[in-house]
Amino acid sequence: MNKIFRFCAAGMLAVAFYGCDTSDSSKPVAPEEEKAQIDDQSEPKDNPETESKDSSAVETEPSSSKIESIDPDSTQSEDIKALEVVVRDFEAGFPDFENFQSYAYESQMEDDSLDSWIYPGYADNADWLERRAIPSGYDTYGCGNSTTPQYGIPVGANARPHDLASAAGAKLSTPDYISEVLDQSSYVWYGEFGLCNGQQRGSMRGFAHELCSDATDSWTDSDEGHRCDKICNAYIWAQKVYITPGMVKQRLSFAKGEGGKLNLREPVITKARTACDNKYFEQWFTDNELNKRSEGTLVLGPNETSSAMGLWYDWNNGGFYPLDSVDASTGNWVSLNPQFQNQFGPQSLTINCPPYRYMYAATQTDRLGESSAQICWQWLTSGGPRVGDAAMTALHFNVGLRNFRNSGFTMVGYAPFKYKKGAGKVLEFTSLADMWVFVDGVMVLDLGGSDLAKQGMVDLELLAKNSHGCHADEPLQAYCEGKIEDGGAWKDDTWHHLHIFYADRHANGSVLHLNF
Repeated sequence: MNKIFRFCAAGMLAVAFYGCDTSDSSKPVAPEEEKAQIDDQSEPKDNPETESKDSSAVETEPSSSKIESIDPDSTQSEDIKALEVVVRDFEAGFPDFENFQSYAYESQMEDDSLDSWIYPGYADNADWLERRAIPSGYDTYGCGNSTTPQYGIPVGANARPHDLASAAGAKLSTPDYISEVLDQSSYVWYGEFGLCNGQQRGSMRGFAHELCSDATDSWTDSDEGHRCDKICNAYIWAQKVYITPGMVKQRLSFAKGEGGKLNLREPVITKARTACDNKYFEQWFTDNELNKRSEGTLVLGPNETSSAMGLWYDWNNGGFYPLDSVDASTGNWVSLNPQFQNQFGPQSLTINCPPYRYMYAATQTDRLGESSAQICWQWLTSGGPRVGDAAMTALHFNVGLRNFRNSGFTMVGYAPFKYKKGAGKVLEFTSLADMWVFVDGVMVLDLGGSDLAKQGMVDLELLAKNSHGCHADEPLQAYCEGKIEDGGAWKDDTWHHLHIFYADRHANGSVLHLNF
């Protein structure tokens, strides 16, 4: 397993990085007394004059008299071997993170109240309560999942979303020539399974068709009849995978940098609609007073079974936490990642810990089979997921460093690549976080929604034959000269540009697989 994290000896626990922050992390980032100011910065602008002014500030068209190439120089690898990334870390309490929407809905259905949501940032928070109002709050901020499927689209076999409109009327943000080939047969299930690889203790999480059973076509939303007989031999739980589509617009924008050259390293992604607790989406991928920015490189490693390059982080190997340095042998948090020093530091624990009287709290275990009940209780009594120093405080009760991490961040990754005609190249993505993938400034994969891990594939041959990115009014269309064959397809050996937007909004595990 190739590890991208850097490890350094920094002692058992350095708390100095908290000492310089004098803000009160027990309050949400957007308390009521600041709400008007943040609303002004964050809410979508409905005024046409405002939209016109904003869009003119982000130029996507080069000068008609001179078009300077945006292709990389000869030193750039033709394959994707690394991603240039910008990571923005958010302090605990940011209103769009750690909302536990499906759990809240379940508790409302059970006893018609949120009385047990007593921890800071939930029942005491007007913004959160507005989002959880039935039906108005869910109709506006609802996520697609097995609890509220009407707000999403189920993911079908072959890792492709079913091309169906959600009840909210939203569809995939990808072009028609991509959504037209989506599979319409069975569904994908994600869950937790035991007795894996002959081990009596511990469990694994992943897709049921990979870990548990080849017979998931017959599975229903009831757990009855679900059996495992593959890598794992015990069924614990599984849910149908959904995405929440159409949250962002199909096309990116790019500003001009020095010398008037288009700056591909600072793409602008635009919110298309309010859904899945994305009220302050405009803050997610921009620099502002609510986050801290770091830049670095994620080096991809070789796949053990193929020639592909990629990253493979999930619940089973500790997860994807680029802001942390982690001891490879123990899984313990060691220090801030030296590559991404501008951050708030670890503020969460990698366990499922809904901030209310959760019925399974006493029986849950972590990935090594150890009970997480005490860990969760200490975290909640110290303040819970929306209090910045609660996880640190819980450590004093011997919670341990294995579950101590910095989640609650967004990441933008960029890499140029050369198209090789006839190579049959397919880019594969798996993410528990929200993820949107663009090639040449136009979306190719919509994995919005933050609930369970979701898979998707990008077929470069399909993009090539449809002259992806080179249609009128597309962001990089003016740079397509010399890259398109007479028949309209991409020419062999032409450069193209990949952008990945990733938003880790929940502490319960972090999954990122990239297979290029």
